[in-house]
Amino acid sequence: MAPHHYPDVISIHETFGAGLVGALVNAIMYGLTTLQTYLYYMYYPKDGRTNKLLVAIVWVIDTVHTVLVSMCIYFYLVSNYDNPEGLKAGHWTLFTSILCNVLISCLVQSFFLVRIYELAPPRAKWWLGGVLGFIVFAHLVFGILTVAYCFIKKDFSRLSEFTVCADLFGDVFRSDPSFKLFAATPFAITAVLADVLIAGSLCVLLHGSRTGFRSTDALVTTLIVYAVNRCLLTALMAIIEVIVFSLKSYALWYLAIDFVIGKLYANSFLATLNSRQALRSISGSNRSDTNYTDIEFESRPSGHVLDLRSRGSTANSKSTHSGSAGERSTHFQAETDTKIKADTPIEVFEATPTTKFS
Repeated sequence: MAPHHYPDVISIHETFGAGLVGALVNAIMYGLTTLQTYLYYMYYPKDGRTNKLLVAIVWVIDTVHTVLVSMCIYFYLVSNYDNPEGLKAGHWTLFTSILCNVLISCLVQSFFLVRIYELAPPRAKWWLGGVLGFIVFAHLVFGILTVAYCFIKKDFSRLSEFTVCADLFGDVFRSDPSFKLFAATPFAITAVLADVLIAGSLCVLLHGSRTGFRSTDALVTTLIVYAVNRCLLTALMAIIEVIVFSLKSYALWYLAIDFVIGKLYANSFLATLNSRQALRSISGSNRSDTNYTDIEFESRPSGHVLDLRSRGSTANSKSTHSGSAGERSTHFQAETDTKIKADTPIEVFEATPTTKFS
């Protein structure tokens, strides 16, 4: 894949006009991030410290990203409005903002990765967690590598010169153009793979947890829809970004998309945390004095168990509904201890306080 040839005349609309559009959408999305962060701390004050810290870190990085994007647009459209030469090279704020997106996406993916590890059956924990962990780590590595080469190349016209195999392995692949691959391509591929596999794993684990009870199955269906929607949105944006970069690297529409994609990860993460009140209403619970749910799904006779424990519940109550012999039964138990040794349980599944199905 040869580097793109830049046209003699580059439209300002497709370059810094696109960047301005991306910056405006970025500012709007940052407002949503800040609102969701505020709502989280207001409605879930009893969440664990790890969860609160993760939300704070994501918001701080997102704030830094918004500041960097604003500085970048000011640099190009104000400080260098009469300096065409200054518009040819990428500013440090632009490349650092990409790094912020990489960090946010990896934090959000790691959040769901840990929950999948806790949910998976014992025999699948290590291989499933290992595969997903490797892809998330590869996404981080390729993202940092892409940012590093952006600082090295600097000029927008040279960003498409970096090819993974040729630049990393030297003359071994330099003579064979079929091995050339844009730096953004493996970065986007690992991002899409991580999102799709995380969503797929959650859907499989949840689908196997159906009990036949209407409220439980409605909750499971809602959680599956949430997981798929989160995956489709971020994965689709990553695919569009790499396609635009590959076809029209001289335009800056891919940077406009990159200005927004980190906000999508941050808002999907915060929406997952803030959706617990709505999930409680689906499951028929009106309790609001607990922020963590313990959900254990066990389907007999297969014995497959999907277990989520909660912290912070203040009640200890039990009720049991039994069917005919050999059929499934449902057992509800509220308790204050936790089975999953973590301060950040899978909150995408939280619906009722300390609910256990067995």
